[in-house]
Amino acid sequence: MTDLQLTHLRFDCLATTPIKIGGYYAGNNLRNALANVMRQATCSETGQRGKASAAPPDSTHAATCPACWLLSANLDPGTVIRAYAVAPPIPSRSNLEGGERFSFALTLFGDGFHYLPYVVLAVNEAGRSEGIGPGRREGLGRFALEKITAVDPLRGNIQSCLAPSDSLVTVPNLFIDETAVNHISHLHTENLNGRHLTLRFLTPTRLEEKQQLYKVPDFSVLFRRLLYRIDELGRQFAGQERRDSAEVAHLHALADRVRLVDAQTRWHEIWAYSGRKGAKTPLSGFTGTAVYHSENWSELLPWLVWGQATHVGKSVVKGNGVYELEGGNWPPYWDWLRADHL
Repeated sequence: MTDLQLTHLRFDCLATTPIKIGGYYAGNNLRNALANVMRQATCSETGQRGKASAAPPDSTHAATCPACWLLSANLDPGTVIRAYAVAPPIPSRSNLEGGERFSFALTLFGDGFHYLPYVVLAVNEAGRSEGIGPGRREGLGRFALEKITAVDPLRGNIQSCLAPSDSLVTVPNLFIDETAVNHISHLHTENLNGRHLTLRFLTPTRLEEKQQLYKVPDFSVLFRRLLYRIDELGRQFAGQERRDSAEVAHLHALADRVRLVDAQTRWHEIWAYSGRKGAKTPLSGFTGTAVYHSENWSELLPWLVWGQATHVGKSVVKGNGVYELEGGNWPPYWDWLRADHL
């Protein structure tokens, strides 16, 4: 299926000042804060370029610079697949008062796991000095990192990486992988065949195919973008070969037969500044639920299970494309981020 492994990390934080976390902008605000800290702290070329966003680093530099490898560029120039994704607080929150607790998640894909120490340092420093959201230059947006927990929602396992009393971070050994995905898929496929399956889109999901924007959750387009994303993550960060074109065509054909039965979605028009492009870029997308029908989910379901972990569509590094499956007996995938405590 895929050689990809990934690690979910939950960061439990305490707001030390009011934070305008931004609702559906929260993922973008969190990602920007972490990126700013990592570039300034670890990138030798950030100062030489004047601004972190002035020019993209070349692939030679990106191969040795943790910040640029993880955040700005990878070893395959021209691609926009990154080795991480951010999931903002769920449900969405616009503002936090000082003393309130909140949680967000960061997922590291494949080789991106090796940069965990830099991520932890960046979260600490972002909370202490950088801040997140509007008003951070005036002293707002500050927080303290209290706990880090690795989570495997498919097997129901958690592992503490940093507790309030700890001075050192424990490197986790929990991974989402093909074995866990196939196990869950096999348990539920038989009950789903010939029935409806619901996808709940928790953060704005933006689907584009052949330069066309889709404001409805078309299954064929969603599946194509999802399969491409998972395969590229496996190729770039897990040493996986490109999938055979005949297999890709077969899976696309199966996806084309799935019917959209009902959609209760809302479109959110959102724009944010992109340092890489030097202009505003759309984070717009739909949230809500979509109900699909297929006579046989057996070959499609594993990819949908994977997609809960990888997100789907555009701007997943900024918190977009978070969804979960409904219609089976499994618990909602992102309950581990919703919960007040693990």
